Amino acid sequence: MLDSAPGPSPWYLRAGKPAVPGYKWAAAGDSSQTAGATVLSGRDGTVLILDFHNYVLPVDPETLLVWHQHGVETGLTPPVVLRIFRLPDLRPLEGDLEELCGSMRRSGAPFMASSSPLCEFPVPTTAASRRLRQTFPDQLRHIEELLILCHSSAVEASPTWELNNLALLVARPSEGTYELFPQDWFNSANLDYGYQWVTRVARDPRTGRIHGEGVRISPFVLDETLRNTL
Repeated sequence: MLDSAPGPSPWYLRAGKPAVPGYKWAAAGDSSQTAGATVLSGRDGTVLILDFHNYVLPVDPETLLVWHQHGVETGLTPPVVLRIFRLPDLRPLEGDLEELCGSMRRSGAPFMASSSPLCEFPVPTTAASRRLRQTFPDQLRHIEELLILCHSSAVEASPTWELNNLALLVARPSEGTYELFPQDWFNSANLDYGYQWVTRVARDPRTGRIHGEGVRISPFVLDETLRNTL
């Protein structure tokens, strides 16, 4: 179940997942410019570069959904931005990979591609604990549920090393709604939040429970509130 769940780049793309027919994932390199960047390459070269903390979910054999949230230390949290890439539209990037990664990072962009995404769609993160209406892009409206980990200023506007603001964003594109559930079990657990973090979640189709895992934390299962663990 969790093996097929999206996880943050570069760590969860290193094993070659998710599989993209005709393409492969690889580390961009280990220099100061390329360390941590991940490339998607086809027969003719690299078509996409992803920086840290991008999540990738294939929508179909020719379409990738990639989401990312910029980090802030305090104040209103940025939206989670959903980006849809159509692989046949992506041409190989020209130029030295180290220079391309450097340019990506200097611009503050979480990715680099030869053409813009088919669409970019922000999902706000500044309201929690209530279901909100949202019209999702046509390419996603067949999806019943997306489980997205994010940070929310509605949970905590000024997180510290001892207090976090993690939320689970449950988006339902097919019905046009989303809701943020504060992860109370994690946010006030007196963990080292620069060292311990949640990386991915998935719903068990048999029980309906949401399972998760992370770095230097034990696997967990959320209760019916989606805010605490069993």
